[in-house]
Amino acid sequence: MRGENEGTPKGSNDGGYSFQVDLKGIIRLLSENLYSSGDVFLRELLQNAVDAIEARRGEEPGFTGGRIRIVYHQEDGRQARLVFADNGIGLTREELHTFLSVIGQSSKRGEVGRGSFIGQFGIGLLSCFLVADEILVRSRSVREAKVYRWLGRSDGTYQVTEAPGNQEPGTEVTLVLKGRMASRYSEEKVISLLKDYGFLIQVPVEFEGDGGVRRVNDGFIPWRQSFCSNEEILRFGEQMFGEEFFGVVPISGEEMKGYAFISGRQTSAAAEGRHKIFLKDMLITEDGRELIPRWAFFTRCILNAKNLTPIASREGFVSDNRLARARNEIEKCIFDYFVALSQYDVNKLKQLTMTHNVAIKSLAVENEQIYQLFFPFLTFMTSKGNLTGFQVVEAAKRMPVYYCTELDDYRRACPLVGNGDGVLINAGYIYDTKLLQLLKRYQRGIRVEVFGEASYGELLEEPTPAIKREMEPLMAKAGRALGTFHCGAVLKQFEPAEVPALYVPGGEGFLDHALGEGGFSGFLEGFDLGEIGMMGSFEPGYGTKLYINGRNPLIRRLAAAEDEELAANMVQVLYVHAMLAGHYTLGEKEKEVLNTGLIRLMEYGLGGNV
Repeated sequence: MRGENEGTPKGSNDGGYSFQVDLKGIIRLLSENLYSSGDVFLRELLQNAVDAIEARRGEEPGFTGGRIRIVYHQEDGRQARLVFADNGIGLTREELHTFLSVIGQSSKRGEVGRGSFIGQFGIGLLSCFLVADEILVRSRSVREAKVYRWLGRSDGTYQVTEAPGNQEPGTEVTLVLKGRMASRYSEEKVISLLKDYGFLIQVPVEFEGDGGVRRVNDGFIPWRQSFCSNEEILRFGEQMFGEEFFGVVPISGEEMKGYAFISGRQTSAAAEGRHKIFLKDMLITEDGRELIPRWAFFTRCILNAKNLTPIASREGFVSDNRLARARNEIEKCIFDYFVALSQYDVNKLKQLTMTHNVAIKSLAVENEQIYQLFFPFLTFMTSKGNLTGFQVVEAAKRMPVYYCTELDDYRRACPLVGNGDGVLINAGYIYDTKLLQLLKRYQRGIRVEVFGEASYGELLEEPTPAIKREMEPLMAKAGRALGTFHCGAVLKQFEPAEVPALYVPGGEGFLDHALGEGGFSGFLEGFDLGEIGMMGSFEPGYGTKLYINGRNPLIRRLAAAEDEELAANMVQVLYVHAMLAGHYTLGEKEKEVLNTGLIRLMEYGLGGNV
């Protein structure tokens, strides 16, 4: 900015020139790129006042009476006057020129100021131009008795004059909000924002408006009390975030205090966090993604840090070693809390896991510590009902445990193996398959395997010797009838007894079937299949099975039938029925059975000839 009547700097004879700054362009850049919201002008004014009081304490060690007063007055329906006043260190005439009129210059004086204040960029006051065309500053320094008036305009000009009258040391900043800005920043809006930004400020902040005088920052801060009960801390969190919590984790680290409140409602790991992160008592961000561990998505944190480095907009933090240490400290506090719960309050940890089951699973597949801590409490849908990870492990020590990677496979298999000695897990949901695959890394000597075609043979019950003898003729006929479909027939017993047969495709069944149908004829042209030996490697019925239920009444009656053609036709119809029941796609031969087989059965029933 340039002072009125000072002129514009000109180039010198040696070819040196000065930049000309378009202040309106700078303000537009602030609005569009640096600050996420115009609301930050209130934070910047509040921060400047806090820093000025802190600087005075450094200048005058006995000074203890710091205070900030904000006055708001709606002058008419189209404009409002907003005044920020503090009794801090104040500014001399020279400092007004130096610090308020040079973009990028810090307004903090001395070695103490440079290292202990948040506002070190000299652009904070410019944020006021986002809401007003002029900024009026009256200030008296503790070093002199004169009062000076600085008036800055959004066109880049300013005036510095000596102001009449007396004033205590300190600074007063006046903004006139007009039109849309006056409507946007109503009295209640301003005081609400001030409470958000300055909740932790330890200097009294008073707001005077049409509604009277109110204290902005007189809230209860648990970590500043000599003693505070867990119930009091939980109530504090509920007031801060507007929701109920069932647990709280104290956060204490290197120059950092606060709490991580554990949400009592289901939360997505992808949801944006709603935290309150303060730096030296001033609210910086409600995001927290750069500070709060990603796996702690079910927490709402309020933290006050002392030594992090803010970015230029003061809406986040510089990614440096300090930030990394703070993040590690927070992660350790939360994780240690959960470890303690696993030892002393398992029910609370179980409740947390049940509430956030899916989201915790998403993190457990990526984090070994999270996996080992939470897996015993994660729940899985199984043929024995919902079981926890602990129950799955215990079951695997005594019986076969399998998991289906596809939901349809589980739906087909569960009714058949649900009453057997084994356990079938539905791992068709997201993350479940990966969690169960990782189990063998941490649990040695147990079997939790993918459910495949061979698993049916292990889980389905073997028929008694008597039933085997009774069914032997039918099984021979079934083997011949299913040979044309490259499917084997296996006798088992399973529930429900109403299901006569179960179709299970083998790993090679599709290729075998496709080659038999000529489905790959175009693709295989030009290959010497004789040399490869492909065709000779497949035997009829290899892999694919039709499990025939020895408990089914229809099967028992069919075993007594002597007409081989009738038995063969019925077995083929049962084969197609089992495929349809399992939602498998029918081939041409299967479709032919569906079209003609039923007609043949009707003719048999009517006593006709085929």
